[in-house]
Amino acid sequence: MGTIWTPDLTAFSGPKYQRLVSAIEQGILQKVLTQGSKLPPQRRLADALGITIGTVTRAYALAEQRGYVEARVGDGTYVNASPVPEIGNVQLNMATCQQPLTDQISTLSDCLSQLAKDPTKLSQLLGYRASPLDQHQQVFNQWLNQRGIQQTPEQLIFTHGGQQAIFACLSAFLSTGDVLLHEQYSYPGVRICAKQLGVTSIGVPLTHEGVDLARFEALVQIHHPKLVYLTLNNQNPTCIQYSDSQRQKLLELAEQYQFYIIEDDVNYCLPEEWHSPLWQLAKQLAIPRVIYISSLSKLFSGGLRQGFILVPEPLIAQVRLAIHSQCWMVSPLNIEIACQLIKKGQITADRDSIVRQRQRLCIAMGERLGLAQTWRGLNGWLHLPEDIKAHHLVTALAAKGILIRNGDDFNCHDNFIRLSLGGAENDSQFQHAIECIEATIHSLVQNAYSVV
Repeated sequence: MGTIWTPDLTAFSGPKYQRLVSAIEQGILQKVLTQGSKLPPQRRLADALGITIGTVTRAYALAEQRGYVEARVGDGTYVNASPVPEIGNVQLNMATCQQPLTDQISTLSDCLSQLAKDPTKLSQLLGYRASPLDQHQQVFNQWLNQRGIQQTPEQLIFTHGGQQAIFACLSAFLSTGDVLLHEQYSYPGVRICAKQLGVTSIGVPLTHEGVDLARFEALVQIHHPKLVYLTLNNQNPTCIQYSDSQRQKLLELAEQYQFYIIEDDVNYCLPEEWHSPLWQLAKQLAIPRVIYISSLSKLFSGGLRQGFILVPEPLIAQVRLAIHSQCWMVSPLNIEIACQLIKKGQITADRDSIVRQRQRLCIAMGERLGLAQTWRGLNGWLHLPEDIKAHHLVTALAAKGILIRNGDDFNCHDNFIRLSLGGAENDSQFQHAIECIEATIHSLVQNAYSVV
């Protein structure tokens, strides 16, 4: 390059090192940085951008971890022979709810490197353990208390992700032929669990505040369920958040009709969107009728598979037995990694700002298209106009390499789609996807009106 490559970091979100990584990614996508070209020396680029050399070093290291560049000892950093793929040649997954990839690779690498230097701790993690290590329970106990979720270490049961937590709860308390009530539009995994166990699952209609309470109570009176499954904080897929009055009434009904509420709080919310869980209200009102499920999947990464359940004391033995029967033990090595991430103090790091910005872009798109929409955390729920069928849009976008969810996947047949924000590798790829979705919707509308 004749002149030093000097990107505009204000065009990107997040901390400065992450902005620089995004700039490198964009430079490769736009062919400003070509295969085999040399990046500027770290000190020279730091001076040009007005940032520290440590920031550049961290950005170059993360770009190398992602495979975009190659550091050659004594020679500098070069664009990799296998650059970032273009949007048309990859599948951009906006169907799966996941955090944007930022510092997870380097953070996890640090955790594993630190663990590798501690043979005493490693020896603790290599044996069979029917019960979790005390120090692991204490880390999660303190972390949850800091978030305002009060519990004791004994009430905490670890699982391999939220899906196993759901299956464990259903298998612990329900038998073939029993009824499970859940939201009419709901996470497909709960219906899969119910079917596997021979349990009848019945959906309850939703309002903008949560379930239709009149219909809900009527179904409770008819079926006498032992368990009710709800996603109160960020309803999946509609992004509804249950109102305070709904939460109070649900607890009163649980006490009156003697059922337990499985509160699935796996779905991520931005800090300003988050609501204290029903578990906490149940403790305050002394109505111990809530089983709380969450995980680190939507906070850090889905591949970590670290879930947990908070259980009222009378139910602890049954849930532990269900976990024991499924996998004998939850890997203490996995839990140790999760504990290290928690102790670092930034499980979501600076990804909140990325999610917030992507939400704004999506909301603006929906407004331009005149769509009814609800956004919370990583997901958006959009109602398409009558002249566009959801399955047509899903198919058209899949042909262009963009995967989204049809409302049918959640038992909703009213022409909705769900978009998830985390799959794009960088800002430019995400912007490209939004433009492609908007253009595709416009095209389908025009084609609909052209049919005679």
